[in-house]
Amino acid sequence: PYEVIVVGGGHAGCEAAAASARVGAKTLLLTHKLSTIGEMSCNPSFGGIGKGHLIREIDALDGICGRLCDESGIQYRMLNRKKGPAVWGPRAQIDRDLYRQKMQNEMHKTANLEVMEGSVEDLITENLNDDEKLCTGVILSNGTQLHASCVVLTAGTFLRAQINIGMDVKAAGRIGDAPAVGLAQTIEELGFTMGRLKTGTPPRIAKDSVNFSGMVPYGGDMPPHPFSFENEKVWIKPEDQLTCYTTHSKPELEKCILDTLSMNRHVIEEVNGPRYCPSIESKVLKFKEKSHMCWLEPEGLNSNVIYLQGFSCTMPEEHQTEAVRMVHGLENALITRPGYGVEYDFMDPRQVASTLETYKVKGLYFAGQINGTTGYEEAAAQGLIAGVNAARKAKCLAPFIVTRSEGYIGVLIDDLTTMGTNEPYRMFTSRTEFRMTLRPDTADERLTEKGYIQGGCVNELRMKNTTERINILNQAVQVLKSVQKPKNKWVEMVDGKSVLSSQNVRDSKQIDVILSMFPETCRVKDNVWWRNRTMASALYSAILPIEKKNINLVRKEEGLVIPDNVDYATMSGIKLEIREKLAKARPGNIAAASRVQGVTPASLVQLLKHVKTNNRNNKTLS
Repeated sequence: PYEVIVVGGGHAGCEAAAASARVGAKTLLLTHKLSTIGEMSCNPSFGGIGKGHLIREIDALDGICGRLCDESGIQYRMLNRKKGPAVWGPRAQIDRDLYRQKMQNEMHKTANLEVMEGSVEDLITENLNDDEKLCTGVILSNGTQLHASCVVLTAGTFLRAQINIGMDVKAAGRIGDAPAVGLAQTIEELGFTMGRLKTGTPPRIAKDSVNFSGMVPYGGDMPPHPFSFENEKVWIKPEDQLTCYTTHSKPELEKCILDTLSMNRHVIEEVNGPRYCPSIESKVLKFKEKSHMCWLEPEGLNSNVIYLQGFSCTMPEEHQTEAVRMVHGLENALITRPGYGVEYDFMDPRQVASTLETYKVKGLYFAGQINGTTGYEEAAAQGLIAGVNAARKAKCLAPFIVTRSEGYIGVLIDDLTTMGTNEPYRMFTSRTEFRMTLRPDTADERLTEKGYIQGGCVNELRMKNTTERINILNQAVQVLKSVQKPKNKWVEMVDGKSVLSSQNVRDSKQIDVILSMFPETCRVKDNVWWRNRTMASALYSAILPIEKKNINLVRKEEGLVIPDNVDYATMSGIKLEIREKLAKARPGNIAAASRVQGVTPASLVQLLKHVKTNNRNNKTLS
């Protein structure tokens, strides 16, 4: 028998299988179709704000997706640069075919990992007591039984899934791929609380039918920033990166959308979809008489297919061409594949522990969209944690848990397992109370040693490389901290600009001058990524204590009463999504507000400050 069986070859499944194998467990990856392992079912990109943090943390734990993005990207950009480096979001446009090919190669060459084609219809369980069962394997559609100490389910959007195009409904989790009906029934029979979610994907456009002349182009960064800490550069030359474009819809689109609503089952149904990836129908309904931005993203180096980001739709196929042609530059566009919606089952994630093992059935782990998340990165992060813990349980080792203060992975899992979700959950930097601490460039410092010692998922060579890198960076920071000069001396040294100390340098030219002064810091200066990291450390050196103070403030003021008449709608500094949830829940105090589903620690700080300010103002008036 195997020690761990992973069901599903998507982003959660691949990371789970690889992580389990790295821990040393004899692992089987089961997928309904070998050719779709590593498939990017929706957008041809990885990363972004919050999501990029997850990829860097996955990489710090020796996961796969960051490294493969460095080997298959066609455009790399660091998003959110107008803000501080703690919330920068590394993102890459990916060649779909190349990524899938590399992931399949990775699965087949990984030690301790076997890959098999087969559809799982049932689970093998036995009773432990009246309330708990033990999962000991899976049953395939052909009746074959496969046994294991632990099973990881990464079913994605396939549980009792259906595709909606107009009023047409097809049983499928993705175009051309059958749903997992038997497995969904088994999970339901085991007593798990289930819900229903939906998502959608836009039409794909033939590149040679697009008029790019009036669109706004945007290219990649020079040089491109790699995701993996082990890579100093990505595979593609900076000048060979492909261009993406932005454009806008025309006013006529609104009438086209409204005229087809009665023929659009996916929009009519009351099933929650992803708030931050709304369909074009949702945008038109919510923001009437507006022009809507679209992004044209190439799907590969040699592909003639364009992904129309921002135009997810589920209207009848015969109306999609008409709608697409109401976008500037797409007047003659040809659709190569229509947009469609997917509706699927998910589990209430409060039914799993922080290891992602279910409470009801021991030895059974859920990871990915089955837990109510959306996005490749969120799925991959959960897969890695589930895979490590399944392998460690199979080997009778202590569980591996990433806490909120250690990483966005910890924030993701803590949010899901304590608050649950009633809509597809995606990661944002605002979800953590430790934004300054959890910078994307410090993921190795926070997690690699932990993965090596406590998880067993990081190998010795990786640990050695990480230790050397961190020692060099720490030495540079200590040297900079130790140097003090009169203000006029600093001004002379950095082109006449006023700098109070080397520790507070913000400008890259200034820091280059200062790093050149000391032998211990020259190596940092010559590596652009290390230099940026040193600059970020300087930038946040004074802010970190304030962050810790705010966290402690919320903990101290948990009992602070929130007035019944508080107006959440006008409250600044809190996202609309969270204000809506607070307005609906009307929590009585800060502690109750912290338990409202989807309320972030950062928003609690703003709420606390708002209530205290109002209390002071009311006292003054009285």
